[in-house]
Amino acid sequence: MEEVSVSVTVLTAMITPAVLILACGSLLLTTSQRLNRSIDRTRKISFEFKEIKQGNKSAPEPEQRMLFRQLEKAAKRSILLQRAMTLLYISLFFFIATSLLIGIFEILNWIRSWILISFFIIGIMMLLCASFFLVMETRLALSAVHDEMKFRLTID
Repeated sequence: MEEVSVSVTVLTAMITPAVLILACGSLLLTTSQRLNRSIDRTRKISFEFKEIKQGNKSAPEPEQRMLFRQLEKAAKRSILLQRAMTLLYISLFFFIATSLLIGIFEILNWIRSWILISFFIIGIMMLLCASFFLVMETRLALSAVHDEMKFRLTID
C-alpha cells in the first residue's frame, strides 16, 4: 500500500511541470503564428518597395519614409519573436527535464532536490524573459499600427 502512495506522490509531483509544459506549448504556438504574420508583413512592405523602385508604382516621399519605418518595425518584431521562441523552447526543455528527473530520482531513490529546484527555477526564469520579449513585441506592433493609421489619416 505504501508503494502505491509513493507512486501517486511522484506522479503528482511530475504533473506540476507538465502544467508549465502545456503553457509553454500554447505560447510557442501563438508566438509562431505572430512570427508568421510579422514575416508576411515584412514581405508585403518589401514588395511595395520593389514596385516603387522599379517604377511600377508611384509613391510620394512621405509614404516611402513611412514604409521604411514600417519595415524597420516589422524586422524588430521578428527578432523579438524569435528570441521569445528560443527562450520558450529552453524553458520547455527545463520543465520536461524537471518532470523526467523527478521520476528518475524517485526510481533511484536519490535525494537531490537542489537539482530539481534549479531546473524548475531556470525554466521559470526563461518563461519570464520570453514573456518580457512578447510584451515588447506587442507594444512594437501596436506602435506600427498607430503610426500607419496616423499617416493614412493625415494624407487622406
